[in-house]
Amino acid sequence: MKLFATSILLFFPLHVHSSPAITAENVEAFFNTAFAVQQQEHSIAGAVVSVVYQGEPLFKAGYGYADIDQRIPADAEISLFRIASITKTFIWTAIMQLHEQGKLDINDDVNDYLTEFKVPDTFPEPIRIRHLLTHTPGLEESALGMSARNLEEMKPLAQYLQTNMPARVRPPGSHASYSNWGASLAGYIIEQISGQSWSDYVDANILTVLDMKSTNTQNELPEPLTKRHAKGYRFTNGEFIATPLEVLNDAPAGNMSSTADDMSRFMLAHLADGQYNGQQLLNAATAQEMQSILFDAHSKLPPLLHGFLGYHQNDQVIFGHSGDINQFHSDMALFPELGLGLFVSFNSDPGAAARSNLVPAFVDYFFPRQYLREAPQPVDIELAEYVGQYLPLRSNQSTTERFATLMDDTSISIIGDNLFLAGYSQWVPIGIDEFVHQYQDTHLIFKRNEAGAISHAIIGSPLGTYRKVTGLQAPANQRILIIVMMIIALGAVAGFGYRAIVPSRDVGLPSIRVIAAWLHALSLLYLYTKMYLVLSGNMDQFAFGMPEWMQRLLLAITLNLLMGIFVIVCAIQNWLEGSGTLSMRVLYSLVGLMALINLWIAWYFNIASSTW
Repeated sequence: MKLFATSILLFFPLHVHSSPAITAENVEAFFNTAFAVQQQEHSIAGAVVSVVYQGEPLFKAGYGYADIDQRIPADAEISLFRIASITKTFIWTAIMQLHEQGKLDINDDVNDYLTEFKVPDTFPEPIRIRHLLTHTPGLEESALGMSARNLEEMKPLAQYLQTNMPARVRPPGSHASYSNWGASLAGYIIEQISGQSWSDYVDANILTVLDMKSTNTQNELPEPLTKRHAKGYRFTNGEFIATPLEVLNDAPAGNMSSTADDMSRFMLAHLADGQYNGQQLLNAATAQEMQSILFDAHSKLPPLLHGFLGYHQNDQVIFGHSGDINQFHSDMALFPELGLGLFVSFNSDPGAAARSNLVPAFVDYFFPRQYLREAPQPVDIELAEYVGQYLPLRSNQSTTERFATLMDDTSISIIGDNLFLAGYSQWVPIGIDEFVHQYQDTHLIFKRNEAGAISHAIIGSPLGTYRKVTGLQAPANQRILIIVMMIIALGAVAGFGYRAIVPSRDVGLPSIRVIAAWLHALSLLYLYTKMYLVLSGNMDQFAFGMPEWMQRLLLAITLNLLMGIFVIVCAIQNWLEGSGTLSMRVLYSLVGLMALINLWIAWYFNIASSTW
């Protein structure tokens, strides 16, 4: 389909309120209203917020409860909230401290600092430290074993990194894919260089420098902070249910807790060229380098900085990081041109939506857009080549975790003159391989391979990169295969069962073959129904590693494969020997086809792999 978009430039101002000044009174009024609305819309348990402006703390407050049962209110100075992946910004700050001291170079091969294990040389280009800062080391995703049930079961960092090392699946620096393992590796490199644990290094070289006395990096909360830590809450059936704090094996990627007041100090330092209250966190050149672009997937996409994520909204330059762990959801946004910083954290799972809406609402309120953007220029685009299925790069390929991709694909289709992206509404073409969201300033960018074919789609951010999949690599086709397999299994169970019950129905096949086919079909029905329930249910327990019951399920599927091979051999023998009636040979061959599909599924999803 050919599309020719008309062009017009609109200069008329939008009907927006006048931009309010950044004052403590205005900021307080905004957050008081925002949290009242969010309490109604999202049923949040509690939240804390802090705002800094032009070198000074401007506003801080708590809303709701840090502990519902004890009726302890959330307090910006007292209540510790898990900041989750914002921990990474402390890791990246530490890396850049060592970089400015000449103890490492971000262009160094990570293997130069690894003594207990090495990253395989899968590709000619090594993984460098800068690839860790931008989530571009080219690693697959692996969430198994990232958490421990308690401190006693927690693995030493080196052991975790070695035993849970994800496979290298693309050249480093080619595409971005969020990597907790990569951030944890950076924490381990800090340990190797400094001779301290990453947490002790951050305590001594960041928290002490910034007087962040209410921030915790350690695996076990110090006693004075334990009573001050907010509880995390699930919101289930209209009730808040407290959950324990998650213990992380990949601690450098998300272990820290802090108060909103402490986080204001961290923001102030990064907004003031590394200086805070007369103390130097980083020299000015390094602080500015951290805010510079290190990976840029496309000019219309937010860049990845030296550990921070950069973006624009309403013409405002913003960088920062968000974080999610269990029921804690946080965000930190810094506006370097304004000297403005915002930190917010929620302690209940509805806070994920509340957090995602809050910073954009803050920007829209204080920095409203005054004019419409220029309309798209005429373009001539063949939309059909973008249509298809896409899988997130943040997925697994080499272990049984690959099974999760069955439910994780995104489809792109055509609606009128636009592309429709499932879950993201419509996208308007503005150039070759360039689209903009119908109602937002978010862009969809496509990348091509060496042959010129569409290979990747990047949705909104380099961290939202998807690869195009076709044929049997497309989850929709895989689901069809599984449905076909299940239909055959149902038919085989019913067909062979009926002939076993009705004696007059002689199948003309050896009993062992009939029993094997019937058992194979019946077990497939059970095993794949169980697998579906696993994939569509709560996957949290897999963070502790592969559960024993799941290992038994995978073992049962593996044993079933052996039975399937026997069935395939019997199906061939039936035709060679002329055994049974024609209808029975056909039915048995269908069961053999079912077994063949099952073998392919087991191979593709690494079910029989030793990497459970």
